[in-house]
Amino acid sequence: MRLHAEEIKDIAIAAASLVFIFSYPEFLSDASLLGVSAVAIASGFVLHELAHRFVANNFGAAARFRIWKEGLVMALVLAIATNGSFVFAAPGAVVISGLRFSLRGISSLGKREFGIISAAGPLTNIALAVFFSVLYNATFNTALLYAASINVSLALFNMIPIPPLDGSKVFAWSAKAWAAIIALIMALRLFAG
Repeated sequence: MRLHAEEIKDIAIAAASLVFIFSYPEFLSDASLLGVSAVAIASGFVLHELAHRFVANNFGAAARFRIWKEGLVMALVLAIATNGSFVFAAPGAVVISGLRFSLRGISSLGKREFGIISAAGPLTNIALAVFFSVLYNATFNTALLYAASINVSLALFNMIPIPPLDGSKVFAWSAKAWAAIIALIMALRLFAG
């Protein structure tokens, strides 16, 4: 899975914007929150998007992260206009070709493949939330609880079953898989906020 320079730039801009969005306006009075937010976003957003890309590539499809400039601007404006009380986290996404290339030729990805690719991101956030929660319970470092909470929020937001969010593709493939992922997220909300 080779990332191109333009793709790395897009991921970095999107991640930096999300660090600002998730920590605004609190970082104005506590600059250390930017570092904590950077760890949470780097793990949550970046690994979420790379999981989509990795799974798509494993299905033989070309995939690449692309920034969504309008979504990025909307997210920043909403964060500032609502003084950080409303977070809209859609600064870009992994774009998948929809075609699979293999030794047997070229074929289209189906609902199942798109569902699995879409589930990979939120499942990554769930795994990270569990990881940070376990570390928090061992250390009681509140930064780890914050990182767990961010990952739970990212998973929940992305599982909303409205296009183009991941949840719409997972639900179109399997309502049972969608419900199971939502149940995991809700269980984690009890522990990681």
